[in-house]
Order: sequence, then C-alpha cells, then structure tokens
Amino acid sequence: MKKQLKLIFFLLLLAGTFNACKKNSGAEAKPANTTGQFVFKLDGARIVIDSANAILYSTPMGRQMDVFAYKSGTQILEFHFDPKTGVKAAGTVLGAGAFLTYMESATQSYDSQSGVLTLTTCDTLGKKIEGDFNFVAKQYPYTGTAKTITEGHMLLTKISK
Repeated sequence: MKKQLKLIFFLLLLAGTFNACKKNSGAEAKPANTTGQFVFKLDGARIVIDSANAILYSTPMGRQMDVFAYKSGTQILEFHFDPKTGVKAAGTVLGAGAFLTYMESATQSYDSQSGVLTLTTCDTLGKKIEGDFNFVAKQYPYTGTAKTITEGHMLLTKISK
C-alpha cells in the first residue's frame, strides 16, 4: 500500500510539475508561481531557493497542499501537508503530519524520518504560506545514508488550485 501511495503521489507530482512550469526567457524552466523567500541549510551549508510554488487540492481525505522548491531550475524540495497552521511532525507516511523530501538528483531522494514543519501562516484565500522547517531524511530506498535539513524558512505568496 505504501508503494502504491508513493507511486500515486509521484505521478501527481510529475503531472503537477509539467503543468506548473513555463518556459523562462532563459534556458531553464521555472514554476509559474514563483514569489516569496525560501532558504535552508543542508548538512550545514546554506541554500537559497531560486523559485518555489504551492498547489492546493482536494482528496477523499480532505484538502492537501504540496510545495515544490527549485535551485538552478532543478527541483530539490517537495513538501506534502494539511493546509493548516501549527506544528506538523515530519515523518514517513503521506497524509500524516508532513511528508518532506530533499532531492539530490532526479533519481536520488531523501524522505523525512523525523523533524517538524511549523506553519505560522497558511492563508489559502489570501494565497500566503509562511513557516519554518527542519528534518532528517534518509535516502530512498531507506539505507543508512541521511541528510540533515536545518534552519529552513519559507514564505510563498501564491498558491495554485
């Protein structure tokens, strides 16, 4: 069941990525909904995101939000969570708390094992999301390799529906 859910969310992500991107005046594609600020530390090294977008959608389990963050035109973060303010435990199950992923490449990802996503603002009508995050993620499939994300902060001022 877990593999099926992961496949479904991957396919939704893939479809959303194609629909959310537009050709930039340069050579790289970036999401259409790029506003705000997004920074974090990866194993101690500070990373500033070039662009990010948020998508709000409904499922049989209720409303969900996905956030995708890009560096140099390549997706490096993906968050799935309930669109409500508060502290959400980062874990390994979609639909429970927050499911956070760091992507080192198109074929190498690290899924949250522990940590938190704290949303201080989640205004879906005003289209603003703000919060802090940190998490420890293991390489999928879950081997001993881990990445530590700290001092994360996101501020997005556009949400697609």
